[in-house]
Amino acid sequence: MEQGKKTRAVANPETNRGFEYSAHAVKVLGALWLIVLLVVAIPSIGTTVINARMIDDLNMDRAVFGTGFGIFVMMMGFQGPIVAMLVRKFGYRATVTAGCFVLFAGALAMATVVQTGWQYALAFGLMVGTGVCVAGMLPAQTVVTNWFHARRALAVSIVFSAVEVGGFVPPPALEKLVAMSDDNWRAAWWVIAGAAIVAMVTAYTALNERHVDRFIAESPTTLPLHERGKVFKSTTHWTLREAVRTRAYWLILIYMSIAGVAWIFLMAHGAVHLRDVGYSPAEAANAMAIIIVASFIGNMTAGLLGDHVSPSIIAAVSMGLIALGFCMVVKPEGFTGILLYALPAGIGYGASQVCLMALLGNYFGKESFSIILGSMMPVSTLCAAIGAGSAGAVFDRTGTYGGVFLIVTALCVIALLAILAASPPHSRRPKEEEPSVNPVAAE
Repeated sequence: MEQGKKTRAVANPETNRGFEYSAHAVKVLGALWLIVLLVVAIPSIGTTVINARMIDDLNMDRAVFGTGFGIFVMMMGFQGPIVAMLVRKFGYRATVTAGCFVLFAGALAMATVVQTGWQYALAFGLMVGTGVCVAGMLPAQTVVTNWFHARRALAVSIVFSAVEVGGFVPPPALEKLVAMSDDNWRAAWWVIAGAAIVAMVTAYTALNERHVDRFIAESPTTLPLHERGKVFKSTTHWTLREAVRTRAYWLILIYMSIAGVAWIFLMAHGAVHLRDVGYSPAEAANAMAIIIVASFIGNMTAGLLGDHVSPSIIAAVSMGLIALGFCMVVKPEGFTGILLYALPAGIGYGASQVCLMALLGNYFGKESFSIILGSMMPVSTLCAAIGAGSAGAVFDRTGTYGGVFLIVTALCVIALLAILAASPPHSRRPKEEEPSVNPVAAE
């Protein structure tokens, strides 16, 4: 028995580089990807085609509809600290199971009982928004950060790609379903309710934290010498109180907030601006599709590079691309004009999100990731909401988005400089309390 153990220990580095290169890691990432697709992408992006028909069917006032959607957005961001505490106390599987149940209940209400604006605000805004937040990106990114070290950026990008796929495939699929159901928008909500159940079952059966942790302990990831030590990855467990005293925390928060402002502006006002300058509704919709595809490209590119090149450098380049996109969208000309703005903006945003998640894990340690990200989410969400509303107010007053484009471009430059200045933080704890840094890179 002892001899067998020694044989496996010796053979392992030669034949198997550990969990992150194993089929078990592929299974884990596949399950996380599916859950994010089902509980984040489809309810938040796919419902755009459902809501348009619902408004007409229920004769809903646009102000009431906007209020319900605003509640949904607020639930997505402001519950971040609560979700972080749930994950830390009860674990991923229990948290996601609870979130899926709330999402199922909200979708079921939308499919059966919603008839008025206040019912919509309660079912969609409060219940669906809560379910998406509790079962969605924050828990998924937390376990990715915990389980992946050497290939963290790549793992983050794979999970994030579910959102891009969800933005490209489900909307037309749900639209076709509704059309086949004699314009019955409630049929799509039955699909979303079923998706919540599938996600719940997937989380419960495929993502047992104890099993994954045990597998990682038995098969730790090893790297060849030429891949070691290229990117800073701390193992220090930073508390939130310690993190907020560092310059890196605030500079990353600035970057996250500005990236959110830029993206929400493009989603809320980009298509409207294109129509203002002479593009058809179909051309504006194509521009949105190009942005989503480009975001997927940026996402995967950052994932492939982020474990070999500092994510802060990639994040700075990404923000530069977003700024370029905003410069090009002011007066686009023809399809070439759409490409010149949609491609850099989409690639930049997709890459920026991967870099943000990787930086938080790399700088503050995997055990601190959820609470630190959760503390940033309310601020960044609020900034994005204020930015989207302010842009509309500026247009109503001036009749153009020109001034807003200049402001957002300037903010992007500030974010670029901020992330370049966000160097790895140094703990003030006594040396004897400090664990070693970058264990994957260490001998």
